[in-house]
Amino acid sequence: MVKKVKEIIKKNPSYNITLKFKNTKIPPFRDILILAKKCPHGKIGITGCFQFLAPEEFELIEPDNSTIEAILVNKRLLKRMPVAIILELLQQRVFPYISIGEMVSVDLDVTVQFDNIEIV
Repeated sequence: MVKKVKEIIKKNPSYNITLKFKNTKIPPFRDILILAKKCPHGKIGITGCFQFLAPEEFELIEPDNSTIEAILVNKRLLKRMPVAIILELLQQRVFPYISIGEMVSVDLDVTVQFDNIEIV
C-alpha cells in the first residue's frame, strides 16, 4: 500500500495542503448566520432548529436584498452595536460574495472602546 502511494505521488503533481479542524459548538457558529434565498434548509427550518438548540440567543433579521432571505444575529452583538451598522457592514463586505442557495457563517468580533472619559 505504501509503495503504491509513493508511486502515485511520483507520477502526479505535488499538492500544497492545509488541514485545520477545531471543536465545534451547537449551533455551529457563534455570531451571524446568513441564509441566501433557496437555501436547502430554509428560513423556517433553520429558525425552528435554533429554537431547540439555542432558544432566545439569536435575532432573525429579514433584509431587503435580492439574494439574502434571512440573517440570524447573536443577540449579544446587538447589545454592542446597532443592527443597522451590522447590516450595512454585511451588505458592503459579505453579501456580494454569497450565491443563491448558500448558508454562510460570519464571525464578527466587536470591541467597544471609550476614549477621553472624564468623570465628574
